[in-house]
Amino acid sequence: MFRLIKSTLLVIISAVCLSISGAAQAQDNSKPAFISDALFVYLHSGPSNQYRIVGTVNAGQSVTYLGEDSETGYAQVQYETNKTGWLPKEYVTYTPGLVTQLENLQQEYAGSNERILQLEQQRDQLNSQLNQAVTERQTALEQLDQANRAYQQLKVQLENTQSSIWEKPMVLGAFILFGGLLLGLLLPLLLPKRRGGDRWM
Repeated sequence: MFRLIKSTLLVIISAVCLSISGAAQAQDNSKPAFISDALFVYLHSGPSNQYRIVGTVNAGQSVTYLGEDSETGYAQVQYETNKTGWLPKEYVTYTPGLVTQLENLQQEYAGSNERILQLEQQRDQLNSQLNQAVTERQTALEQLDQANRAYQQLKVQLENTQSSIWEKPMVLGAFILFGGLLLGLLLPLLLPKRRGGDRWM
């Protein structure tokens, strides 16, 4: 009886040690994986379809590969953070499936569309600024042309005014009179005075 209990305990301890070492080895061999493009796959509690079904995984779902049973061809995977199960290893792939690739492409497409919209808004804004600058330049050119015309008109008026002033006889006579008066005032100052002895008694 004692031998039976002892052998039973040895079997249980050996089984626990094997399961612990197997779990540690499975953790060392774990790597990211994906479910291949099947509709969905049943997960079993052990490495064959004889074990009970513990869940399902969908095509393209991300899982963690833990290890495989070479005899049955089943692989153990971890899914939904802390759940594990077994499924045929042909359903496990290490590249994203078509569903995941499609989701990635859709995300890239949405990002590209958003970038295109931003570029189109920048283009419209730059076109608006360019149109405004062209309008301001055209306005400045028109104002410059008006200023040039006004300058030419004032120049012609000034020339006409100057020529009309010299053509008037009264103005010309006034200038001659003013010049003679000025000369009469300055001439005695410029000529030397006679000495007092030269005057007649």
